[in-house]
Amino acid sequence: MDALHLDRTQTARSRELDESTYNLIIGGLLLYGLAANALICYCFSDLSDYLSGGFAALFLVLYIVCVFLSVALSASPSPAVNFIGYNLLVLPIGLLLSVTVSAVSFRTVQSAVVGTGVFVVLMAASWARPDFFLSLGRTLWVALAATLVAEIVLYFLGFGGGLLDYLFVAIFSLYLGFDWARACACAPTARNAILSATQIYLDIINIFVRLLSIFSRRKN
Repeated sequence: MDALHLDRTQTARSRELDESTYNLIIGGLLLYGLAANALICYCFSDLSDYLSGGFAALFLVLYIVCVFLSVALSASPSPAVNFIGYNLLVLPIGLLLSVTVSAVSFRTVQSAVVGTGVFVVLMAASWARPDFFLSLGRTLWVALAATLVAEIVLYFLGFGGGLLDYLFVAIFSLYLGFDWARACACAPTARNAILSATQIYLDIINIFVRLLSIFSRRKN
């Protein structure tokens, strides 16, 4: 579950920040990433018009490369390098979102944003029951893997997302609580703040995308 290499070593303890600064970095990075995505969606609203044939394949390859580079940079002990890795997720995800958002109505996007905000608020539950959320790590990983496999199988069988979108929303909502509880449990260093923000950011994006799919299906 520690895909982004959160640091719990004794060396990390020697570089600890005070709790308010640690939380401020996490919150600031989340706002930065989501604001950057919103700006990218606004500036590249017509990106889908240019993604056809070879350009679509090139975009997909570049997206995958950025993701792998981001994971690789997360292993660095340097917070500056970790921040670069964070941006290597924010930029391509923003471009991908611009294509997704342009295919639905503005009201659908609003509904998905509000819905995502509600689930983010629920993350506060992990403050009350951190042990419960931390105990869900392996269960959530198995549930996510099984749901992904089911989605791939159903896709090749010609069936839509439907119920699976709701399952993904439920899983990533619990991941929000899990990742926040884990962020609070590890050493409050700048590096851990960046990596924790990255994980929570990905949870939020996944919830938003799935809610977008659910609401757009309802409109249709």
